[in-house]
Order: sequence, then structure tokens, then C-alpha cells
Amino acid sequence: MTSLILYGAEPSPFVRKVRLALAFKQLDYELIQVFPFNPEKPQAFIDNSPTGQIPLLAFGDDYITDSSVILNFLEREYPEPALLPKDNIAAARAMWFAEYASSKMVAALGGHLFAEMYLARAFFNREPLQSDIDLALNEEIPEIFTYLETQLNSNYLVAEQFTLADLVVGGMLVLLKHCKVKCDANKWPKVAAYIDRVHALPIFTKIIDEETEILRSYGLDI
Repeated sequence: MTSLILYGAEPSPFVRKVRLALAFKQLDYELIQVFPFNPEKPQAFIDNSPTGQIPLLAFGDDYITDSSVILNFLEREYPEPALLPKDNIAAARAMWFAEYASSKMVAALGGHLFAEMYLARAFFNREPLQSDIDLALNEEIPEIFTYLETQLNSNYLVAEQFTLADLVVGGMLVLLKHCKVKCDANKWPKVAAYIDRVHALPIFTKIIDEETEILRSYGLDI
């Protein structure tokens, strides 16, 4: 089997979704730590990541950038077990939820909540922007929960099975766990149950535990 090397840092939600996909497809890989804000980076990363963003996947002698592109590649190269349903409409819905998570959700949960609560002081050497945290908690996250509540008609988001949608949405929701933010089951019962269900899956519990230990090693109160 062609060797796989993933360049990135575990706390990144984009690295997380690739790691979840690799775990779901039961693929072995080597993880090489790369932090975007650290000037010291492996030469292979510098040479093959034109945007300088993580993650970067090495597939033998080839390099693939961007988490969504990497997931598409993994689905084509390793089609079983499948992350996309065979039905085209269901597959399109799964891809939509992945896009929603990688844009709307990551901006609120990653950019406004996690980054300000934990990364501002620890890595950016500045005070957190409380206005961003308040925006996420009071407006953006409730809006996300309300939308997901309307979309959950079974245990999973699409086709009554675990798909790309749950992998990426569930991966973004890990940020709430790290930030100790819970979904109010009285307001959003389907979402609260969904978060518990997805995060109890073995591919999630392993990565959540690993990330928690790493973040605590940085001195963060996770």
C-alpha cells in the first residue's frame, strides 16, 4: 500500500476531519506536526503547500492540499468503506453538510469561539476578543443548532447512515466539547442527542482523547 503522511496539527478542525476520514477508512498514516504560525516547517511542506495552510497529505511521491480535496481523494482511492451514499441526491446532501461545516460552522466554532477562548493568549500573544466569543455563543451557535435540528430526521444527517456529513459536522462540533459548551437538550433535543451519539463512535473518542491530552500539554484548561 502506498504510504500516507499527513502534515498538520491536531487542534486544527481541518486536520481533524482528515484524521477522522483516515480512521473511518482504517488507513495507517504518519502524522508530522506542522503549525501554520510557526516559521519552522518541514521542507516537504514548504515545497508542496502553496498556500502554507494545513493539512497537506503526501501519497507516496504526490502531495494533495486542502482538507476537502484530500477527503475527495481518499473516497476515490479507497472507496470502501464509503463516506458517500450511492444515491446521488443523498450524496449531494452529504457534500452540502460537509461544506456547511467547513464554512459556516468553522467560522463560528473555530474562529470566534475556540480561537478566542484558547489560542488568543496561548499562541497569538493577545487578549481574547470577548465580542467574538459572545457572538458565537449568543447568535451563531444557536443559529447552527436550530438549522441542524430541522435537518435531523434519523440518527444521522443523511440516508439514515453515517456519511461524510456526520464526519465533518461531527468533527466541527468537537470544538464545542473542547470549549466546554453544551447543546441545550430542552431547546435542541435532536442535536444534543446527535452530538452524544456521534462523539461516542470509536473514531471520534480516540481523536477527542488525543486532542484533549495535546491541548492540556500546551497548558490549556481543556
